[in-house]
Amino acid sequence: MAGEYFCDLIFAGLQDVPRPGAEFYATGLTVRPGGCYNMAVALARLGIATEWACDFGTDLFSRAVLAQAASDGIGSAGFTVLDHDLQRVSAAFTYGTERGFISFSEAPVTPPDPALLDRLKPDWLLQSFRFEPDWLALLRHARAGGARIFGDCRHGEFSLATPGVRDFLACCDVFSPNEAEALALTGAASLDTAIDRLAELTPVVVVKRGASGARANNRGERLDAAAPPVAVVDTIGAGDAFNAGYLAGVLWGRGVADCLALAVACGALSTTGPGSSAVPDAATLTAFADTSGRRRPATEAALAGP
Repeated sequence: MAGEYFCDLIFAGLQDVPRPGAEFYATGLTVRPGGCYNMAVALARLGIATEWACDFGTDLFSRAVLAQAASDGIGSAGFTVLDHDLQRVSAAFTYGTERGFISFSEAPVTPPDPALLDRLKPDWLLQSFRFEPDWLALLRHARAGGARIFGDCRHGEFSLATPGVRDFLACCDVFSPNEAEALALTGAASLDTAIDRLAELTPVVVVKRGASGARANNRGERLDAAAPPVAVVDTIGAGDAFNAGYLAGVLWGRGVADCLALAVACGALSTTGPGSSAVPDAATLTAFADTSGRRRPATEAALAGP
């Protein structure tokens, strides 16, 4: 996993959407690591050996995330601790099933040294949506070393016409935007059209649809998975848990339909607690996916992972 940390201050129980000129009190506050930590911890909880390439500083937010990462069993071989502050903070709020952020990053996000990939020899690189030349060089280095690429997405002022975006997608074996990101990225009027355009660049496109589940295109085959009902507490990090569930399915040797169902189940379970606190372990995920009727029961061999 390559990408930046954030420290999330998650406010819950708001009675209205925050707006200028008004003060609102939340009924709950959770402080959790965020950013790419959410994907790294979700994979680790599912029993996937996970190293996270990330820069940290000497500030209290960096120290808090480093301590939690160590407690969560995330590999530290890719950690770089700088000799100065590197604050990355998000004030996050949920209102109903929607979320919002006010974020601050003290410095640009830079890729890790490609030599890290040579040492670790990962099966997969789970990559945040970075399409600058130095990040593209990292992806190409990973592919040359035999790794496959799972590309996440994010909101932003870019499209398929933005330099580097098509190159990023062409590097990916799997690309997983949410529905709004897929529409914005392609400029398409419908989700199916957006998926078709993305599928011209990436073999497997997996679109997160929140309470509507997910839709995928696997080399021309269209697949859908419904979302099981859960009592939603917080949707922050649900897409990250979705990514981890899908990749776990791949590493457990499952087909695309099963991977999609595991991804939806993992994302759904993550919403039952604040931030990444409710991301399941492998046994919980497979039991939930089975009882909700989304996939076959897992075998012990599948739970053992690769």
